[in-house]
Amino acid sequence: MNEDRALMALCLARKAGKLCCGTELCIEASRSKKALLVLTANDVSPQTLKRITDKSNHNGVPVEQTAYSRERLGAAFGFPECACVALCDRNFVNMYSQAKNKQSEVN
Repeated sequence: MNEDRALMALCLARKAGKLCCGTELCIEASRSKKALLVLTANDVSPQTLKRITDKSNHNGVPVEQTAYSRERLGAAFGFPECACVALCDRNFVNMYSQAKNKQSEVN
């Protein structure tokens, strides 16, 4: 259940229009300084991970790898797969971080 709280925070951000899904949209959000945190799936390819990390770091946006697979992330947002998402609101970044921290305390 606690693992799903972090995913629920991402789903809420998506409903509020504060989450970008997909590699190209995340890179564009980083470039335009809208993204505050980029999250990648745990099974993203090394080339995609490098591309996302390089572009985000160049624009000063932190990148974290999640515990979710591409299929799990995609299913949460109605897509077959999703390699990365970008949070574009500070409150949702805080909500996700708190939920993730509670999960690590339980484990």
